[in-house]
Formats: sequence, structure tokens, C-alpha cells
Amino acid sequence: MPAAVPAPPPHPKAGVELKDGWYHIKGRKFLVNAIGYESGARPGEAPYGEASRDLAQIRSDLKRIKEAGFNGIRTWSQMSEAELKVVQASGLKVVFGIWLKPDEDFSDPKVVAEDLALVRRVLSYSRKYDCVITYLIMNEPMPEHIRKVGAQATRELWTRTADLIHQLHPGIPVTISGNTAITEWLDMNLFDVYGRNAYDYKDGSNFTHGFTQSQRAITDALGQGKPVLLTEFGRSVSRKGSGLYGGNSLQEQADAMLRYYRDILDSGATGLCPFYFADGWWKAGAPAVHDDEAEEWFGFIGFRDLKDSTGHPRPAWHALKQYNTALITSPKNRQFYQNAVPVEAFCQPAVRKLRVVHQDRILMELAPDAHGYISANLSFGDEGLKDREFVMEAYGANGRLLKTETLIVLTGKDPVQWPTLDLQVRAADPSIKREVPLELSIRNADGTFALDGELRCAFSHHKGWDRAEARTRRIDPKQKEQTLSEVYVLPEGSPMLSIYAGIDVRFGKFSRTIHAHRHVYPDAWAEPLRIKE
Repeated sequence: MPAAVPAPPPHPKAGVELKDGWYHIKGRKFLVNAIGYESGARPGEAPYGEASRDLAQIRSDLKRIKEAGFNGIRTWSQMSEAELKVVQASGLKVVFGIWLKPDEDFSDPKVVAEDLALVRRVLSYSRKYDCVITYLIMNEPMPEHIRKVGAQATRELWTRTADLIHQLHPGIPVTISGNTAITEWLDMNLFDVYGRNAYDYKDGSNFTHGFTQSQRAITDALGQGKPVLLTEFGRSVSRKGSGLYGGNSLQEQADAMLRYYRDILDSGATGLCPFYFADGWWKAGAPAVHDDEAEEWFGFIGFRDLKDSTGHPRPAWHALKQYNTALITSPKNRQFYQNAVPVEAFCQPAVRKLRVVHQDRILMELAPDAHGYISANLSFGDEGLKDREFVMEAYGANGRLLKTETLIVLTGKDPVQWPTLDLQVRAADPSIKREVPLELSIRNADGTFALDGELRCAFSHHKGWDRAEARTRRIDPKQKEQTLSEVYVLPEGSPMLSIYAGIDVRFGKFSRTIHAHRHVYPDAWAEPLRIKE
């Protein structure tokens, strides 16, 4: 792993500090829950450009967002100072986007100069506001484009931009929004926090690892334990769509958002930016028409027509509002605890107590502090290996039940010996030989865990937004050791190949995915930017 990059020092006014994988604001641990939001994105409008915005509408939106239990917003392009003043007054935080185009020529000195000039212009006012807790300087750069303009030039642009922001707005972290489908290979230790968009369309590492373990694996590969911001995740409810990208019912969107929240908290991420507040009619190029395109239908607020500026909340909005009542960051599903289980939650003011129930017995009742924070520990002494299903119950005034959630963990007095899955690529350079052979070795010598009978593989060649190829292989779950071979033919022009494999293991109700991955490059183009495995 590369040498650790120090976090920026705490900002003297905003009090933003990065510590132990978390944001701390004015000395308190802070779980970022910042909904994706763009001003000027109502029917008939487009959010980019210099048009003046309806500040009263923004003020109303932010009030609605805060009432739903979110503590911030995430933007893609820069807000004006007038808009930022409204955010400041609302009490919400902002993960502040600065739109450096992801498809421009990063090696062109003129482009670099224009980008840095934009940053200076925006920071001349944004640095005055302590609602800004992070800068996002680019969204979803594509591997093919980075290869074309040069990984070193890309790195230099990002580094110069981050350095300039650190100089102009000391202590405020800087990152980009990558995407787990295209930039999971990127060494995000270039930045202060790990920012990435993540959509679970059941392909790539989500197919092999599952959404939670996929996110945890990306973070673990980076190795420095910085805060993780999931800067986009959601489901579109367009009528037209396939592979979960569009075509979802309103109830499917609501159910998926709650699963994503749970999966992301289980993955260890400490920032969530659900996508997104309201439908974007402008995305297909005709802002006055709500086209049946997936990108236009991710909103949790919908609009009936061009005259509707308020919108109507969809089931996902109501579901998230209730879920936000108490965001439980520990215990985490699919985790092993050596008989000491931390309990942690971030609660809304309505919550008066959090109850932990196990096997129909109340283990503890906890009251939030003045800021809604709960922290405690459960101990199971010298008990042996056991799967445990906890029920977490949040109560308000007069004993009214506000929310329940179930979590399944594994506990035991001794460390666990997990089954292993090893992935070996037998071709060092797929540009010489396009056939990429690999071997997958599974070992379950201990026998404590039951193996599933299906091994999952996925191959992502990173050409545009092409979906990864998914494969399954049957295995004998009773064998202690077994090896399988696969061959993947890399398409012409692929900038790289990511290979993923995963298999589920079980102990009672507890399940976990054992996984492996490798990134293979056709030449040395990615060296300045890639994670060193």
C-alpha cells in the first residue's frame, strides 16, 4: 500500500476533523446523511449554468429535507453564494460539488488553467461557510478516457486541485465521486475521503460479493481506513428499463432504498448520499418533457406536470423518513464479534430510547445523549461460537414504537478460521494474449462453516458502461479443497479487466460471502493511479 496521506487538520471554524474512518464535527462523531440535491432541477429547468434560482423554493426544499431526518445535501456542480447562504441558514451540511468535466483533456494546460480558475472563483465565497464539509471535484471519470489523456496528467490535475482547495479552505476534505462499476481499481488514497457512487444492478462485484461485501472489499483494498462516502445510490422508477436500471415499481424503489441503507451501514461506510431528492426532467435533453428514460426517474419526489413546483413524495421518501429515525451503525450484519458487540446509533430527537432484544429477552435499553448519539457494548463472556439475531427497537414519547430493525451477527470467544477463496490469474499481460486463464481454489478445512454449492464469477472489461459478464459454477460443498479453472477472452480495446469471485458460507442463520478479486492491465498506463495489489 502507498504511504499514508495525512488527513487535513481540523478547520478552525467548521471544526471538521477526519479520525478513525469518521467525520467529526466540532468534536462530535458525525454520520453524513446527505441527500442528493440540485437547485434549478424542477420541470422545465436545468441545474447547470448561470441562471438565477428561486431561493424561496430552495429554502422550502431544505426544510423538507431536514424534517425527513437528513443532515445534509450532496451537489454535483457548485452552488452560488446566494444558494449557499440558504443552506447555511437551514442548519444542513453540504457535500459541495465543483463540476470539473470528467471527459475533458486533463493533459491540456489550458483546460487545467480553466479548472483551477473555476476552483479559485468558487472558493472565493464557499470558504466563508462552515456548512461545507467536503468538496467533490469530479464525478465518474471513465477508465478509457483516463487512459486516453494519461493517468499521470489525471493524477496531477486532481492533486493540484486538492492542494489548491486545502490552501484556500483549510481543513475541508477533498475527493471525487468514482463509481464502483468503473473506478474500483483507483487508488483513492490520493484524496482525504473515499468517495464513490454505487448502484447494485447485481453484476460485477455486487453479483459475486453482494453489495455489502463489495463495498467493504473496495475500502479494505485501499488500506488506510479513511471515511467512506457513498455519494450516489438509488433505483429509477421509469416505466422503461432493464437489469434494475429503470423499470422498478414505486414499492420496489422504497424497499431497495432501505436495503441499501442497511447494506451501506453494514459495509462500514460513514457517509450516505441517496440519489436523489427530485426527478430530473432535464436529463434526456428536454427539460419540459418527462421522458421515459431511467435517468429522469430516480427522484423520491415526483411532479405531476410543468406547473407543479412542490411535487409529491413517493413511498421511498416516507420509507427513508421513518428509517432515518435511528441509523444503527453497529452491530453490523455479516460481521464476527469476539464476544464484545458494540452498539451505536444516530437518532432523531423523537427517539427517547433504543432497546436491544435477543431471543425475546431485552438485553439493554439505551437513551440517546443530547445530540441523539448512542454508544454502548454488549458482552457475551466466554460463550462459544453462536449466531445471534438482534432486534433493535426505537421508541418515542409515551412508549410509541418508531422503528424496528433486525441484525444477524456471529459471536465467539476465539478468532474464526474462515474458509478461503484464492484467485490466480495465469496471464501477466492480456495485451499479448487476449485469453486470460485463471484458477479458483476453495478451502474449507476447518468445516465449521457450510459452503454454498454455487461459486460466482464476474468479468468486467471497463469499456464504457458495459455490464460485467456473470458466470456460475457448481461445486461440491462437502469437499475440503477444490480447484476450478476459467478462461475469459478480453475484448479488443479494453483498458483493463477486473475479475471477481465469491461463494457464500453459513453458520446457523449467519451468512457471509468469501470473495476474491484481481485487476489486470494490458500495459503500464494505470501505474500512476491504480491500487498496488
